[in-house]
Amino acid sequence: MEELKFVLKTFAFTCLLIVLMQVKVGGASIESHSFRWLQHSTVSQWIQSAAAGGAMALKNLSGHVKDGVVSTVDGFQEGAHEKAIR
Repeated sequence: MEELKFVLKTFAFTCLLIVLMQVKVGGASIESHSFRWLQHSTVSQWIQSAAAGGAMALKNLSGHVKDGVVSTVDGFQEGAHEKAIR
């Protein structure tokens, strides 16, 4: 029963927050002001650059792993071909 109360309180708080975010201040809603601030804040730009670096690292890692697997498979195939000729 406590879990249901928690869910209902959280739902009510969320609904209240959504309604309050629609209040217009200076021709734009608080929601649009906060969204714009989040997009242009120093922290979000830092996180975006870190995420871009992580994505580049994963791309490079996958390329190196793929190249290693391809060279290993080619080596096994060459060895099997040489055994078949003998």
